[in-house]
Amino acid sequence: MEADFNLLKPTPGGYTPQAPTANSQASIADSFDDERKEPVNTGVNPLVACANPLLYLAGQLRATPQHANPAALREYLAERIRAFEDAARTAGVRHEHVIAGRYVLCTLLDEVAASTPWGGSGIWAKHSLLVMFHNETWGGEKFYQLLSKLGENPVGNRDLLELMYLCLCLGFEGRYRVLNDGAAQLELLRRRLVEMLRQQRPVGERELSPHWQGEVAVLKRSGLRIPLWVTASATALLLTLVYMGLSLTLNRDSDPVFGDIQSLRARVPTHALDKPAAVPRLAGLLQREISEGLVSVADHENRSVITIRGDGLFESGSADVTSAYMPVLARISAELGKVNGQILISGHTDNQPLRSMRFPSNWHLSRARAEAVRDLLAESLPANRLLVDGRSDSEPVVVNDTPANRARNRRVEITLFVSK
Repeated sequence: MEADFNLLKPTPGGYTPQAPTANSQASIADSFDDERKEPVNTGVNPLVACANPLLYLAGQLRATPQHANPAALREYLAERIRAFEDAARTAGVRHEHVIAGRYVLCTLLDEVAASTPWGGSGIWAKHSLLVMFHNETWGGEKFYQLLSKLGENPVGNRDLLELMYLCLCLGFEGRYRVLNDGAAQLELLRRRLVEMLRQQRPVGERELSPHWQGEVAVLKRSGLRIPLWVTASATALLLTLVYMGLSLTLNRDSDPVFGDIQSLRARVPTHALDKPAAVPRLAGLLQREISEGLVSVADHENRSVITIRGDGLFESGSADVTSAYMPVLARISAELGKVNGQILISGHTDNQPLRSMRFPSNWHLSRARAEAVRDLLAESLPANRLLVDGRSDSEPVVVNDTPANRARNRRVEITLFVSK
């Protein structure tokens, strides 16, 4: 049973709704792993087996910072939800469990999409999957009401409870997202749920054979005995060295793959856009910091980008913000609080490889620096407005051919997306 729940949760602006075309839906489908479109047999739970493709898609969506056609994506997800219903009914799942499972999956996918830059600021919520299939918008509250009701009969609702547990493991928060101690309450709820589920699945025989007998081996005493602590220390040292070597090798070999992934760009739709939203004028609000050379600001039609040079913001190879930049970030946070919209903090490095136990690669360093800035902004801004991303050296502003150019590429960008 324990193996069923040991899951890894995936570690790293607005849009104008448009009518999806057949080609756009096909493009969306091609961007996902074809092998996950069919239900994966997970054992004794047919409902989870049918929902596996959608659970897999939830992890992919959470790691997608940009998307060119959210409307087509929503139609593609709706198509996969209908496929889930058909597969569940074919597998003999009760009708009420199929409907409840659909509700749970819609709620999970809506929350994941709404937490991204392209689905945030209430844009996805206006045309959510939950509205499409159930004409409701309060899934974050009703999910837990449904969980409480099903928990009254765990034997009859075991399969559906297991599906809801997997949604929690994939990061679903719902109403707990806005509570001060929501994370602690949610963790307690997950533990209670998994204990309830463990009681419902029968435990198999632990012994391979009920009649086996081990043979007692008589060991001769050796004249030289090595103390246990020496053996344990040597083993721990060896394992540590092996781990360090494998970790550094893995991150070195994965750098080209990460660069290839970051080089991918979503195609920008060519259809006529609605009237652009009002331009945020952070350049005017941060004029003092700009004149002092502490930051630079680029205002666009639908976003503003604040760039902070990394050499003054952090010490070399560190992700701790220097004291000199604390007032600057406090000023930026205050001005961002005056403008609505989702905020993306992205860290950038130069192309010089970094290898350390704390930061095995440039991606880890860029991600940690973005998180450090996010934590300081979160002291005065709502946490649900702030997203972070590590970009490593994938988006240089200049060529990394001189020390001066590499210094320009070491930076943190704070992007404000305008709410429509």
